[in-house]
Amino acid sequence: MIRDPDAIHTRFYDDGLTSFSHHRESLKNRDYTDEILESFHHLTLEEVVKHMQHLYGRGDPLAGIFYYFDKEGWPDYLCSVEFLKSMPPKINETRRFFNSVAVSESSPREFCFFIAFLICMDESLERLSNYPDWLTVTVPSQLIDVLLKSFIPRYPYLPGYKVDRKLYRERWMTPVLDALAQPPEQRSAALAAHMDNWYRLMRPLGWKPKHARSKSYFFCDFAFEVALAVCAYDIDDSSFRDHPHYPRDLVDHYREHIRHTRDAWRAEGVGAGVELLPSAPPRRIDLAQSKRKNFARWVELVCDGYDDAVEDVLETIGKPRKVENLFGLLETLQGLGHAIDADIKDSDSLSSQVFDLTDARGMGPFEAPMSDPPQGPGRCMAILRALAAWVAPRGYRMIDLDDEDDAWHAVLVRAEYHEEFLALSRSLGLRTRTPEQVYED
Repeated sequence: MIRDPDAIHTRFYDDGLTSFSHHRESLKNRDYTDEILESFHHLTLEEVVKHMQHLYGRGDPLAGIFYYFDKEGWPDYLCSVEFLKSMPPKINETRRFFNSVAVSESSPREFCFFIAFLICMDESLERLSNYPDWLTVTVPSQLIDVLLKSFIPRYPYLPGYKVDRKLYRERWMTPVLDALAQPPEQRSAALAAHMDNWYRLMRPLGWKPKHARSKSYFFCDFAFEVALAVCAYDIDDSSFRDHPHYPRDLVDHYREHIRHTRDAWRAEGVGAGVELLPSAPPRRIDLAQSKRKNFARWVELVCDGYDDAVEDVLETIGKPRKVENLFGLLETLQGLGHAIDADIKDSDSLSSQVFDLTDARGMGPFEAPMSDPPQGPGRCMAILRALAAWVAPRGYRMIDLDDEDDAWHAVLVRAEYHEEFLALSRSLGLRTRTPEQVYED
């Protein structure tokens, strides 16, 4: 039975697995030059991990996936390591780190799957203990360090982490870390709340609601970071284990076969055994007391007083007297979750951006209306019309920003600063429009 709850059939999985098999065959092709072979070898572990995750999504038995990894994938990886070591020093030094699982600024979620699979399936501690051989950390992550410390006693953990909200990965990492920072009796409820929000966090990474899926829709991911937290801190998962994207079979296998053998050294519920503090909420300034002016004040109103976001925009854009590059400004604001900046046909991205805007302002969940057609420009206008009407009684106004292109650009501003914002926009050379002027058929 296929594990992926969104998959209609296994074709995408079968096609992907065929592609991974071609990669394995390429490693053995003696007709390629060393330079070409090197390019294949530095991707081996990445390909192995993707192959395993496809097997998992397709529904292969856990034992069969681990057999592939242990008997084929891992040996292929070790052969690639040896090949890269044999390369000339210049190539060797610049390429070796690619043949590893990376914790980086973007941190593809495949590394969560790989770590979760090793922890839940490998009865030996040897591979985990030798993590420096296969794990490269370019941008440290407190969550990953806490989780690995829970299973690898000698794993280093240095306190004093500071959440960098500019890293997109923190959107789905920080809630898990905050849950682990709760008293033991509250962790289960905190993770359940995170799982209730999981789909919204996954939208920018490719998950789409049923009505927005095309024939080419494919999303091969599960909440592996939550499974790791549950296993590390022995958390009751009964309130969310039926979530379609919670990998409960991995957790169950860990509890039955690993927890009281390989990991019997760890006391119940202590996890990494380090002090964790909930992340501080982002600082918001009092818009009525602020001394900012001109462009800085305009940004401040758009960002609803979130000071870190304002500083990020000013650092990126500067403080122009006139806005000459609205495209760059909107791109920066949207990346921080404070603007709508979506292609005219991209209703799914627009929906995700709307959720970010309303969530940051604490207005509760906005339910996008159904429309005909269910996607494209028509649906975009339906969403924007509904949003403009929905935010008004909650104390906000939607303002469209006209860049004279084929895209949607809009911001939300508190109602009491609406007229001030329009005046600032005029002084900065920005064209504003009301929703009624733009979003009507």
